[in-house]
Amino acid sequence: MVGLLVTLVSFTILVALLVAALVLVTVAPVFVALQMADARRFSTTRWLVVSVLTVVAGVGYAYLLHKHTHVPTVVALLPLGLTWAGPGALWLLEAGQTRLGGVPGRHE
Repeated sequence: MVGLLVTLVSFTILVALLVAALVLVTVAPVFVALQMADARRFSTTRWLVVSVLTVVAGVGYAYLLHKHTHVPTVVALLPLGLTWAGPGALWLLEAGQTRLGGVPGRHE
């Protein structure tokens, strides 16, 4: 009975950590980019698209490295840093750089 309880608790913790890691590389970059774009009064639509594309590219490239080549898992996970390229680019921009950041439309 104790073994079943330990297994249940460890499985729950493992699933919670995996979900947190997935949120960290998928949802969090998009949310942070939208918050940063809104604070700098840039086009949130533009930065939503940029963030989603970088998330898809980072996760997809990590998947391809993991499945189709014989590289260590740690190296295959390095492209997941690409998922934070949208917020990283916004971090480099200042509020007045609307040429790159875009201008929000009336609907935004």
